[in-house]
Amino acid sequence: MLTVGDRAPEATVFLGPHEPVTIAELVEDGPKLLFFFPFAWSSTCTNEMELLRDRKEEFDALGVQPIGVSRDSPWTHIAWRQVLDLNFGLLSDWNAEAVNGFGIAYTYRGFNEVAERSAFLIDEQGVIRGAWKYDSGEIPDVDALLEACRTDLHPSDQPA
Repeated sequence: MLTVGDRAPEATVFLGPHEPVTIAELVEDGPKLLFFFPFAWSSTCTNEMELLRDRKEEFDALGVQPIGVSRDSPWTHIAWRQVLDLNFGLLSDWNAEAVNGFGIAYTYRGFNEVAERSAFLIDEQGVIRGAWKYDSGEIPDVDALLEACRTDLHPSDQPA
């Protein structure tokens, strides 16, 4: 798994069915917090995405855009975003370039190259400023992630 200080991998993911984008292009307009999750429509992933939806304004206030990423198809993500009324994007890593590049691919119940539940805070230069890995049934601590957005992106802004 990549760690703080590493560069984000050269990986292409999909914003939509015909919208490939590289991780480098994705972060050009500002920091991103990529949330890798195993499967759309599963209960833990649904709970995680609803929590992020409900707390997105707090990320916006810090200038960080949260984005979900899984190996599910772009079409699956379109339907899931609509059903959950998500207010942030989902990226399809259909070709497993991102899960392999970030070092978080694993085999889950016979499914190969599934995304381990993890999060990466990436600045606009493509440098990883925070990296977290979670158990498959664990929901990330959003308060800890928000604190990392406050402190790890702009450490010079913190009181001495």
